[in-house]
Amino acid sequence: MRLSKNFSLHEFTRSQTAERFGIDMTPSDEDIENIQRLVTGCLQPLRDEAGPINISSGFRPLELNTRIGGSKTSAHVLGNAADFTVTKMTPFEVCELVVAMELPFDQIIHEFGRWSHLGVADVLRGELLTAYRKDGKVRYVNGILRMDDLT
Repeated sequence: MRLSKNFSLHEFTRSQTAERFGIDMTPSDEDIENIQRLVTGCLQPLRDEAGPINISSGFRPLELNTRIGGSKTSAHVLGNAADFTVTKMTPFEVCELVVAMELPFDQIIHEFGRWSHLGVADVLRGELLTAYRKDGKVRYVNGILRMDDLT
């Protein structure tokens, strides 16, 4: 199913972990509507501006989210979030661009200097976060920061 000129539903529903454990990745109609909102409002405009995007994690059924240790309140479970990289940009640069473009997002997270997390919701908080690991735990700080700024 084509979601926009550059995105298909398949990109948001593929998972090697789900394949390995036989987890059904079929989203509900409501999940598809949420993924469509994410694509139309945020990801396609970002793609138009920045170039090719690789979705590493999109929709996650609860079983998959639990298996990978995802947050119990993860927006991925409802199709409201995607983790991704942009071909010619760092995740930090991507997060800065999302903010500069004033896209309608609920949450943008610069995650571990390796990818960006972008989420939407019915009520948009415009939350800016950076995720990093310290003492074996994931920690979040407000703002989009470079990993070097967290030492």
